[in-house]
Amino acid sequence: MEKKVVKTNDRRGCFLCVHTMAGSDTPPRGCFSVVASVYNVSRQTVARHYKEIRSILEKHDTDNGTDYINNPAAAPHSLFANKVAMRRGGKCKWNREQVKAQAKLIPFSQRRKIRHFAEAMNMPPTTIHYLLKKEKLFFRATSALKPKLTPTNMHLRMLHALERIDRRTINSRTQPMTYVEQLDEAHIDKKWFFLCRDNENYVLVSNEEEPPKRYVKHKSHVTKVMFVCALAKPRRINDVWWDGKIGIWPVGKENVAQRDSVNRAAGTVEWEAENIDQAKCKCLLLNDVIPAIVNKWPNFERETTKACIQQDGAKSHFKPMDEDFNEEMEALGLDDKIKLCAQPANSPDLNINDLGFFASLQSRYHCTCPRNELELITMVQNSYDDYPISKLNRLWVTLQSCLNEIIKSVGDNKHSIPHMNKAKLERENKLPRRLEVVPIARDYLE
Repeated sequence: MEKKVVKTNDRRGCFLCVHTMAGSDTPPRGCFSVVASVYNVSRQTVARHYKEIRSILEKHDTDNGTDYINNPAAAPHSLFANKVAMRRGGKCKWNREQVKAQAKLIPFSQRRKIRHFAEAMNMPPTTIHYLLKKEKLFFRATSALKPKLTPTNMHLRMLHALERIDRRTINSRTQPMTYVEQLDEAHIDKKWFFLCRDNENYVLVSNEEEPPKRYVKHKSHVTKVMFVCALAKPRRINDVWWDGKIGIWPVGKENVAQRDSVNRAAGTVEWEAENIDQAKCKCLLLNDVIPAIVNKWPNFERETTKACIQQDGAKSHFKPMDEDFNEEMEALGLDDKIKLCAQPANSPDLNINDLGFFASLQSRYHCTCPRNELELITMVQNSYDDYPISKLNRLWVTLQSCLNEIIKSVGDNKHSIPHMNKAKLERENKLPRRLEVVPIARDYLE
């Protein structure tokens, strides 16, 4: 009769069952028979496996200082494998610990491609690919270029994060320290949107399709349009959600072609881009952004409603204490309702648009195929209008998580955007409107 080979999972189960009934003492009488009836093996097989695995765990505890003999459930799965399974697995030609130690000595510049990494490691590329995909010994990571910060930049970033802490919760004994909900902020920024990108990926049917042929006159002169976008935080008002979309405006104007050309006939409507200077920024702010805030901001007519327009420190922008801007606000009767504030320099991660909205919007409109500037403008505005309010709400939660990372790193930008599984929290109605502040922030508030 052929001997039955017990699988590793069954060996583990047998041992844990016996250990549960016996503990650190000798297994009671009849214990092996009960477990054998569950796993459909003989009593002698259970006894043999129990003694064999127990000796393996004792040896492992002695060599590594662990305590798996009293807590076998925490032991690695490999310690329960039988000799047949280990023989079938084969012997590894490359010692995994030595491979990891050797990989750490190789500079990152030689780890961008598998073939370059394999050449530096003096190993076959297939082995590197196996260790990357199957054994997860290595993993791929993206390194993004970030602005270089000066000590002044880091100090201002730190102050910006600390100013967003709700002062009512700092010394509260009933609730944790949290950020303010940022309901009075409106983030504006500018962005070039291109007609197409240099490299695009497509999913094609094998041996039946070819990628589309795309041509431009010159890669450095791809058709583009600049937009100014203003966003506020979405909020619920009387059981109705306001999406926080204040507006998005293309920078330029429409003209009618005066004569025929090889590209269009006379009378065709064309888009003419305009330069962004201080006069144009003033025109956009006073004629487009501020009227949109007045019209779309919920309950703006109330005396308690205030809006802070946050922008970056570009030279063409109004400064927060600009006299011309204050005079314009006084003339409109908005001097006590709307104010300007500048985000810290070299800090795109503190503006909702740069943090993720522009990238997401660009990905959405690239799913269409605009052919000229006017179609591009229409598709960007459609993508803006159709952008889900749920994703926009998550961006503001991401902003507060970035504030926590800034406090942890004392104003630096070496951190990555933290992952919170916000989509799952939103499905479970557990997505917070305000995040808790990291405890280390108290050291900087004193």
